[in-house]
Amino acid sequence: MAVVVESRKPVTVDPLRHSAPLGAVLAFLGMERCMPLLHSSQGCAAFVKVLLTRHFRESIPLQTSALTEVTTILGSAESLLAAIDTVAGRQQPALIGVVTTGLVDATG
Repeated sequence: MAVVVESRKPVTVDPLRHSAPLGAVLAFLGMERCMPLLHSSQGCAAFVKVLLTRHFRESIPLQTSALTEVTTILGSAESLLAAIDTVAGRQQPALIGVVTTGLVDATG
């Protein structure tokens, strides 16, 4: 049976460190021969990579489509296909996990 413990200390959660794309990248990193591909703007991808590199204190195998703001707004399907082709050709992973961020999702 669960015991409820009351605390007067407020709970704080940093939304940047508990984001869905970051969790998806971690899940893909747990799969054998999987290469996560972060389909997002350059800033979002860099932020995720920096957080993971600082946490694990080693280089993280993470690829990105590195979209510019204009490409993200006007359409990024071609950039995604080019990034998948590049990752498949160079790294030859068994699985490529595509993770998008909110900006890419909002633009469709």
